[in-house]
Amino acid sequence: MTDKNRLFSIGKLSRLTGVHIQSLRYYEEIGILKPAYVSPQSQYRYYTFQQTRIVEAIQYCAELDIPLKDFKNFLLEKDGQIDYAKLIKQGIRLTNEKMDRIKKRLAFLEDVQNELIHAENCRSNSYVKCSFPERICWAIPYEGTQTAADYHGAVYRLIADMEANGLRAGFNNGQLLFWNGREIKSYIFIDIRQTNRPVENFSQIIRIPAGEYICSISGESQIKNAPRIFPELFAREYDKVIIEVELFSEKFNYSDPVFEIRCSLP
Repeated sequence: MTDKNRLFSIGKLSRLTGVHIQSLRYYEEIGILKPAYVSPQSQYRYYTFQQTRIVEAIQYCAELDIPLKDFKNFLLEKDGQIDYAKLIKQGIRLTNEKMDRIKKRLAFLEDVQNELIHAENCRSNSYVKCSFPERICWAIPYEGTQTAADYHGAVYRLIADMEANGLRAGFNNGQLLFWNGREIKSYIFIDIRQTNRPVENFSQIIRIPAGEYICSISGESQIKNAPRIFPELFAREYDKVIIEVELFSEKFNYSDPVFEIRCSLP
């Protein structure tokens, strides 16, 4: 027989643990906090003092971003035990994964911030010299400009092609020329998000080399006018990489973008 003198109501459990009554009822609903006794007449829920420890452990799960539905994995009700070692181990694993995601997000935001600083520098100067890291891209041949009627359709096909091959599009995209004096190879490209998949076997992969570039901006897409934009560089014989992207500025005008054209230095 249940000793009601050693039980207390859901309201008192809420006050003891600092957990809202609605949350305690939700814990019961998903099967991780069963009342010690339910009155058959009133249907009131009653709990033991020991069950405050279960509520505390559930709160640990919430703090550690462990899904509450997984709490049953740490609770041995028949033995009256909570497997804290297992709970903490999983919490550490999830926290490390969360930290990795935050670090990647921070790196992305810092890259965007650097893009904004670079854009303002380009706006203030006719030509800007800048170093860029190597970029691994997915590219398809394209001969038009970024303002041509078929450009966005080509970009959609490019992204669909990437996704069909299990890859995700990154932040940077635009046009690319490899100009060696004898021939010009023209593409549209988009960055590939970081992936553990080997990408070298894809014929669509192009590596834009790291190095120093001279950058200039234009109100129109005109990558094939690079010899006119960079006359001093085109007076020198070397294999050139020409990149055109939309200028990602602090106040970005998506309806009337400005374009940045980059030409590699020897």
